[in-house]
Amino acid sequence: ASLEERKENDDVSKGGWPTAGVGKRVTGVTGEKVIPLQAPDVDAVRASLQKLADKGIQSVAIVFIHSYVFPEHEKIVAAVAKSMACFTEISMSHEVMAMVKMVPRGQTACAAAYLTPKITEYLAGFTRGFDEGLMTNVRLDFMKSDGGLTPVNDFGGHQAILSGPAGGVVGYAKTSYRPSPGNEGANPMPVIGFDMGGTSTDVSRYDGTLELVFETTTAGVSIQAPQLDIHTVAAGGGSRLFLQNGLFVVGPESAKAHPGPVCYRKNGYLAVTDANVVLGRVIPDYFPNIFGPNEDEPLDLEGARAAFRAIAGEEEATGRSIEELAWGFIQVANEAMCRPIRNLTQMRGFDITKHALACFGGAGPQHACAMARALGITKVYVHRYGGILSAYGLSMADAVAEEQEPAKEVYGVSKASG
Repeated sequence: ASLEERKENDDVSKGGWPTAGVGKRVTGVTGEKVIPLQAPDVDAVRASLQKLADKGIQSVAIVFIHSYVFPEHEKIVAAVAKSMACFTEISMSHEVMAMVKMVPRGQTACAAAYLTPKITEYLAGFTRGFDEGLMTNVRLDFMKSDGGLTPVNDFGGHQAILSGPAGGVVGYAKTSYRPSPGNEGANPMPVIGFDMGGTSTDVSRYDGTLELVFETTTAGVSIQAPQLDIHTVAAGGGSRLFLQNGLFVVGPESAKAHPGPVCYRKNGYLAVTDANVVLGRVIPDYFPNIFGPNEDEPLDLEGARAAFRAIAGEEEATGRSIEELAWGFIQVANEAMCRPIRNLTQMRGFDITKHALACFGGAGPQHACAMARALGITKVYVHRYGGILSAYGLSMADAVAEEQEPAKEVYGVSKASG
């Protein structure tokens, strides 16, 4: 007999568990009939949670294999955790992402449990400087990784992983995707976004619609959440420079904001920014005197030159001037940033030469022309707000309401089709 035809009963086996396929049936979220074999032991759950609390753990992610269709058991565990009043964040996988595949769903719930308290902490500091009515009388939205805005009370940590770069994608999409002057009737040229910051570079592609992916792996953790298709490479203005085994190496180590590159006058590390200073692409006279231990000195050109001079004696640098060394590192950094752009275009069948390059970020314009030349791109956009285009894009983004739920459908040949 089929499962639906079996007689409902609560018989249990000798081991104390109900016999598989036998038991009281309930209707799940998808309309399917499910048989809960055994409810969680509340006392055992409380004891296990207490052990975690005793270790100082304050965030909990709750994952059951079939919670996407029957979430009641996750809710029982969450209620126990909440009643203990020792956890600041309780993430249930069916609320974070009610989809099949327990492992990525569980990892997404873990990411939410880990990151959401950080966002809550930031939000508390952000609102502390405003009147008490900010959260009740003012609409406060956050940018999600999919390029849309959402109210603060509907914002989770797993949705924030690419929220900064997502603002940049919206920014260049809104400002660069347009017909060429004098050719207004033609279709706009597809745009490659090139966002070069201090520690990394983010690249993406826009051709009228935002390109999304629905499952990604970041630092070995699978995240089931809509995200813009943004590729990141560890090359930025703060990427450190090395001569190793006969090679010019750029990154992935970063000089960070502190101490920063050598030219920041804080005993920092040789970095891409130093190469740009030595080559005259960054002109100290155009920058305020905010460097050095007391933040009252200009960029240090001579310090950057001295740092390159110090490595000029190594075997890999034999016969090269400090300018040639700096240019060699710039070429390596440019090639590292060209690769993900080729993956977004040529590897997907798009003609890269028929795209425009929209560069932004603090270091983007310093490398844009060389990048365009290497890629065969003939048009480069540099927005007047290029240094803050991610923030500018956030102000132009649309509010997005996202709903997702599991569904059950039977696929087969219908009688009508014969």
